[in-house]
Amino acid sequence: MNPIIQVKNFTKKYGDFVAVNDISFDVEEGSVFAFLGPNGAGKSTTINTLCTIFEKTSGTLLIDGKDVSRQKSEVRSSIGVVFQDSTLDGKMTIEENLKNALCIL
Repeated sequence: MNPIIQVKNFTKKYGDFVAVNDISFDVEEGSVFAFLGPNGAGKSTTINTLCTIFEKTSGTLLIDGKDVSRQKSEVRSSIGVVFQDSTLDGKMTIEENLKNALCIL
């Protein structure tokens, strides 16, 4: 099988602070994958980088063969994200929320 997610030597720094330090993993197409760890381990930073929200410091991150730094639109077209907490604005219509979300991406 082919890996649908490839992370090789990924590091993310905020100034001198290292949030993610040289991690590597593959997720095979059709598999179930859980990304677990204690608070502050870099899970959210890794997922946000894979979703093209954050920029990487170094390493290679591919979603379906697309580079998350150089092919952001293609990556975003390939993924779906369900947030733990609702990000909808209750004062806006569904259409307004969707339009606002598309502007953020």
